[in-house]
Amino acid sequence: MKGVRGLLVVVVVGAMAALVVLGGDGSGPGPAALGRPAVPAAPGDGTVSGTWYCVAGTDGRAQPPVHEVLVTNPTPRPVTVTLTAYGASGPRPPVSLEVPAAAPSVVDVGSTFGEAGLSVMVESPSGSVAVAHRLTSGGAGDQASCATSTSDDWWFPALATSRGASSVLTLFNPFASDAGVDISVVLDSGVRTPSELTGVVVPAGTVKVLDLAQSVQRRDQFAVQVASRSGRVLAEATQGFDGSTGPVGLRLELGVAAPGPEWAFAAGFTGAGVTEQVVVVNPGERPTRVEVQVTSFGGVDNAPEPITLDIAPFRYAVVDLSAEGRVSGTGYHSIVVRSLGAGVVAARLTAVTGPPAAAPEPGAAVRPAVTSGVAVGTGSSVAAGRWIVPAVDAGADPAPVVFVHNPGRGIALVSTTPVGGDGTSSEVEVPPGDSVAISVPGPAGGAVTGVELTSMTPVVVEQLVTFGATDLAFGLAIPARSRAGVVDLG
Repeated sequence: MKGVRGLLVVVVVGAMAALVVLGGDGSGPGPAALGRPAVPAAPGDGTVSGTWYCVAGTDGRAQPPVHEVLVTNPTPRPVTVTLTAYGASGPRPPVSLEVPAAAPSVVDVGSTFGEAGLSVMVESPSGSVAVAHRLTSGGAGDQASCATSTSDDWWFPALATSRGASSVLTLFNPFASDAGVDISVVLDSGVRTPSELTGVVVPAGTVKVLDLAQSVQRRDQFAVQVASRSGRVLAEATQGFDGSTGPVGLRLELGVAAPGPEWAFAAGFTGAGVTEQVVVVNPGERPTRVEVQVTSFGGVDNAPEPITLDIAPFRYAVVDLSAEGRVSGTGYHSIVVRSLGAGVVAARLTAVTGPPAAAPEPGAAVRPAVTSGVAVGTGSSVAAGRWIVPAVDAGADPAPVVFVHNPGRGIALVSTTPVGGDGTSSEVEVPPGDSVAISVPGPAGGAVTGVELTSMTPVVVEQLVTFGATDLAFGLAIPARSRAGVVDLG
């Protein structure tokens, strides 16, 4: 059998980065070899082009959600990008889009191409452009970075097909050759590959959408691996929740391209009306021990003992942080998942069913006043010295937020500059091992904006976007490669 492989200060969303390699002073993570990291990575400055793949355009329902592609150009010159949409029958004629200098653009895929539910490839002559995409349906929505590379394996650590929940997998093959994949399901009792998910063919230039509930019925939690037999595909999952057993919501989860020894989540929260869980999958062939370290913002010196998990091969473990007495229910915290053995894949699940409690004291951190929603994030296995948060509504209520986590041993001085705003920068210090939430002013009138974050010390950036008070998107921003190399956690 084939082995299963494998945020005090407030802000805004999305991302990209040029990664900084430290000069061996021991103040941060060490450099890793250039190559394809396990998370989406922008090509970075000095790169002549970049290609982005916005995979999922549907959640499998008869009326697909609104699909928007978010393109941010942080450079001082306009950039013309090419968008090509794909469906089950093949590609649609490409469309050119001029993205203004130092500004974001939002493209409604359905209006642009006259058809809903499409996947999109974005080709840019500039490696500095950052691309994310967003799905919205009624009061539910989610937003995620688009993929920047393919992988032989795609991992989805946290899916559900329980009552009121749907899980749909989109396989996108924009390439010239047909592709074949096997899809394995990791359950608490073992691994199986249903016959209908074996040898799935995705013809060249097409998209295939699979309803996982047809093969995995009534499961609160399972993981999936998409393994290539031939050719290349990109994979993303969408999950819908109808509110019958919890909040209404929509999750958008790009597959994880590779396991890693360490995963950082810049922020999370529990407290009143919140359930927060961490799911860790062991895709290796040997058991591994994992530590889950939860640290309150500003509480590095008093961090609790890590939660220890022993995970068998091809299995997963779930930690309910909202039920852990050692995890504070006030304010924000960071989460770091470290494997003491082989690489793992980790995700954080957040479900909101009520408003936050009042701040215990004036000025204390309180999560956005979202009263419902679900979110999934798969964290970061790399850190970076430059990030771009693309195309968010700075006037939204609750306001979007960006979090910065410093995984190093020295202070990180992080500069933030609006992209499409007045260009005024501000700085904040992030102590070693700590995290902050950074407030970034938006342009006049609360129009769509972006944010650029830079630091000489590699950091991890995460985003929290809200859809009114009814849903939230919570997940990783995009690290970018540069000629200096990448900075790998662990």
